[in-house]
Amino acid sequence: MKKNILGYCLLLVAVLLASCSKKNNYENVLPKDAAMVVSVDLVSMAEKSGLSGDEGAPVVARLNEALKSGAEGAGELIDKITKDPSESGLDLTEKIYYFIESGGVSTGLVIRVSDQDKLEDLLNALHNQQVCEKPVEAEGCMWTSMGRVLVTYTDDAFLALLDLKGGEAKDMLHMASMLLRQTEKDGFTATSDFQQMKNQKGDIVLLSSLDLLPGEYVTPLTMGVSATLDLKNIKALSTISFEKGKIVMDVQDITTDKVMTSLVEKQLQATNPVKGTYLDTFPANTFFWMSGNVDGNKIYQLLCENPTVRQQFESSIMPIDFEAIFGSIKGDVAVAVTNPLQNGFIAYADVTNSQFLQTFEDLKPLLALTNGQMQLINRGADSYEFRMRNGSMMGLRAGNVSFWFGVKNNRLYFTNDYNLVDARVPGLTLRDCPWGQKVSGKRCFVGMNFTSVSDQAKQLLGNNSQYAPAIGVLRILDYMTVETVDYKTSHIELTTKSKDKNVLQTLLEVFN
Repeated sequence: MKKNILGYCLLLVAVLLASCSKKNNYENVLPKDAAMVVSVDLVSMAEKSGLSGDEGAPVVARLNEALKSGAEGAGELIDKITKDPSESGLDLTEKIYYFIESGGVSTGLVIRVSDQDKLEDLLNALHNQQVCEKPVEAEGCMWTSMGRVLVTYTDDAFLALLDLKGGEAKDMLHMASMLLRQTEKDGFTATSDFQQMKNQKGDIVLLSSLDLLPGEYVTPLTMGVSATLDLKNIKALSTISFEKGKIVMDVQDITTDKVMTSLVEKQLQATNPVKGTYLDTFPANTFFWMSGNVDGNKIYQLLCENPTVRQQFESSIMPIDFEAIFGSIKGDVAVAVTNPLQNGFIAYADVTNSQFLQTFEDLKPLLALTNGQMQLINRGADSYEFRMRNGSMMGLRAGNVSFWFGVKNNRLYFTNDYNLVDARVPGLTLRDCPWGQKVSGKRCFVGMNFTSVSDQAKQLLGNNSQYAPAIGVLRILDYMTVETVDYKTSHIELTTKSKDKNVLQTLLEVFN
């Protein structure tokens, strides 16, 4: 009897060990210092798109023929893989991971290996097609190179690495072998960030930090900010889901850096919920519109807390009273791009007075020294035109460039097209858009309309087949919105005109 109990116990241990061996050990490859990690659920996306069913069969068939046409002699293998992706030796039913290391020095792709022999067959076929070198064993793993991309694998994990600084593939072999040896306690899987990613529901989950930026870009962004600022702790967690008629993205700020958290709190205090004042100012087909509500005095004080910015305000060669300009703004502000193909734009802001415009009169003597290259011209009460004979002097297009600004009806305006100032809207306005009623109460709201721009793109590009896919995608899009209530969370929706069909199915039809 005791022998039977012992036997059952040994059997149970064996089953448990077998279960443990089936854990997703390939995830251990993710580097602990990764500044961005993306997980992709291909199974969910394939099901939603219809690619795995009869609807997607024509697309799969075309892909199959395209692959075979460029890989002479590998047709049988390609047929097997397109019919059953597991024949590649890679387990695409598990999540695929993409990462970028700290400082943007390298990037990688991680996939679970289901059958090492089949993977070797695939790579040998690619070698025969001169796509990669012949796989060899070194430092405890198999490896090959595809140009500057290093491809390594074990019986658990497939890892492809690219040096973003331009290094050779083979120079990353030691790094790759170290990552492939990592245990659950060594890599990104040991962090709380990874656990947060695993808890999210979405077709794509993305965790990123500002540590992603290369060093040369960090200094200008952090100039004048506290030396204790830690870019690794300024991070966001995002989920992307493909739904009927729309793509939904939710972004959550999970920053733990105290300096940045304090700045965000001060930013929140310097802003207020949007009233939606400028919804009625623009027609419903306006391409881009963004609105917020600010207290100019508090914004100016917040900016001046940065020593670098404060020095720019105080020592500027331009005799402009920045404090007076900011101090006059209180209420809703809005920026609109009315015609993206012609770059027409206008910005509005609620102001308490127009006295700050006097500061621009003091600018005229300085502009007079340019011999007419730059001019500030009065265009009526509280209205100016700033004209340049050559916009390239300020990084703009070559030739004559003009901007108009002033105050009208207690609204500050700034535009490159004076016809937009207080233009009458004869028909539907932005308030009549599907998202118009969502604006009020948000800290920031962005709305984009794709219908008008797709029609213009079609007229501009005509029947040029090179741009046909891009025009096709534009034509199925309806609008996009971005909204935030507290700067800690953002909600983004990109909608299509087919509201009763999953957006992936709609996109598949464009290329079908």
